[in-house]
Amino acid sequence: MTINALPFGHLREALLKAGIAPRHVHRYVSELRDHLEDLTAQQRQAGCDSTEARIRARARLGSDDELAAAMLAQKNFRAWASRAPWAVFLLLPPLAAAAIGMVLLGVLLVLGGYHGLLGLNAPPPPQWFQHLAIQVVTVANLAMMPLAAGWFTIMAARQRLSLAWPLATTALLLILFIHSDVSFVPRHEDLDILAIPIFMPDAWERMAQQWQLVTAQYLLTIAPLAWLARRRLVQD
Repeated sequence: MTINALPFGHLREALLKAGIAPRHVHRYVSELRDHLEDLTAQQRQAGCDSTEARIRARARLGSDDELAAAMLAQKNFRAWASRAPWAVFLLLPPLAAAAIGMVLLGVLLVLGGYHGLLGLNAPPPPQWFQHLAIQVVTVANLAMMPLAAGWFTIMAARQRLSLAWPLATTALLLILFIHSDVSFVPRHEDLDILAIPIFMPDAWERMAQQWQLVTAQYLLTIAPLAWLARRRLVQD
């Protein structure tokens, strides 16, 4: 690394690849940069020119290996994604996708309940609410799996983890694919929201009926992994 390059770039990458949480890496590198500036200022006051002062200051601070060793000795600085990647990338993604869907659909249910449009004795939902329900369920379908896949893919990218982990996450989300649907009972026009996993008998029929939406869901879910794979390929 040259003098004009970003200080501690190699150290930052080494710590991330070693499993140190990004927030701890960022704080550590920021502190080192501040300390380097102070040491450089001291060398300038001692009569060195700018280049020589920075070289001497960097030497006094220690090598990347020495600085990394000091951080790696702190076991509590390791990210959970590095400590137990199987739990983070296999157990949490389905829960995250379900939570995203529940938040979006929960808003619709709260709104319907507030206006007294839900329940056995509720009046027929007006057209505005039926249209809103369809739009919210569509957004939920397009957001649940893609957002969960994107979240964990970005986590893997930030922490320099193997591409295998976001690949496993994406595959798991596609296997456990959940499709929400909304319908209104013809007689009462009552709201009926269904969350159907792909392995349920009704799932394939509904997916065939809404194949355009399902295709968009799959493509959006795969997109974060494709982005990370391309980024790693360019970097290599």
